[in-house]
Amino acid sequence: MQPLVSAVHQEREDHKQANELDLHNVLPVFVPAALVASEDWKSSFRDLRAPGVALAWAARGVDNIQRYMSCETQRKWEAQGIDWGARAIENLRAGSREPLGNGALFRDNGETWLISLAYPDGLGPSRLLLTEELVRIFPKGYRIALPDQNRAFAFARDLDAEDADTVENLVERSFSNSARPLAPGIFEPGDLVAV
Repeated sequence: MQPLVSAVHQEREDHKQANELDLHNVLPVFVPAALVASEDWKSSFRDLRAPGVALAWAARGVDNIQRYMSCETQRKWEAQGIDWGARAIENLRAGSREPLGNGALFRDNGETWLISLAYPDGLGPSRLLLTEELVRIFPKGYRIALPDQNRAFAFARDLDAEDADTVENLVERSFSNSARPLAPGIFEPGDLVAV
């Protein structure tokens, strides 16, 4: 190859490698369904039962810019037999501390009845996918809310009327005041399953 052509080819390869996602850094990310419905969206995603919410996958690059997983990367990993979705959950679990949640409300007996998931990494809502951890916190069942792209809530299913009202007001205020709203309302954990 001629030197100039070789240099251009190498630059393209370097750019391609820089934009490829590392499987060890891929994480699940909830995004507004309207975003993935736009013609500009070119990345892999799943529509969910939760109205207005979609699930995508991303990783932070070397320059700390979040890059969404392309459909091409998805096809490549699937052709290699890689369960990239399970790996993304493992990556999320490895990057999450115990106890899950960075804020909580407790009953008089010390039992947790609500946790807030709002982390500096912006993956608070993603942690709603850590169902094993949530079942340990809420063994009698739980419900969820994703009012903001950076904040979510999980709370006990068996709330009294006062606590249920507290949750509804909290979710409504969080959605209404959000700079990055995601979905109004309260959902079941199964609503985070692809349709």
